[in-house]
Amino acid sequence: MNESGGLYNQYLEIKDHKILVSFKGAISQEVLTEFGTMIKSSLSAETNTKRIFAVFVELAQNIVHYSAEQQPNANGRAGVGIIILREKQNLFFLSSGNMVPNEKVEKIKAKCEKVNAMNKDELKAYYQELIRGERPQDGSRGAGLGLVDIARKCDSPIECTVDRVDDEISFMTLSVSFKKDI
Repeated sequence: MNESGGLYNQYLEIKDHKILVSFKGAISQEVLTEFGTMIKSSLSAETNTKRIFAVFVELAQNIVHYSAEQQPNANGRAGVGIIILREKQNLFFLSSGNMVPNEKVEKIKAKCEKVNAMNKDELKAYYQELIRGERPQDGSRGAGLGLVDIARKCDSPIECTVDRVDDEISFMTLSVSFKKDI
């Protein structure tokens, strides 16, 4: 297949899957700001825009800070990953993926399972508890608030899937959905 044929196929796939925003690469603060603007303009008619944007930022910041794949940039280093916003019937789907060290996979999956088991009131109480608590000593930058905040804002459980790459690294995907305004 030549390069132009491959790009046309990608165009058709993006069109068929109603992909509104898609990015794969190093995510810096500047990239995050630009995609935030694109999301706000793509969803301008939606009342969910603030929630979707907030979760987009959380997922992108996970890539920036925790991706095992890093690239140098003007401000130091940026995490590499992929983030996609797509539309399907009555839902918006937001997914992110990045490389994670295998030793962190079970801990992240357990956090997802914990927040998925909570209802919205329990998530709110847990969020407040984490804000008031001490910062973890495990290198986390946000006291574990990110996944809790995502769970509070989305309309589905956080779907966490892992594809093992090798003995050291896995590719982790986090996906959530939001009901569209009807």
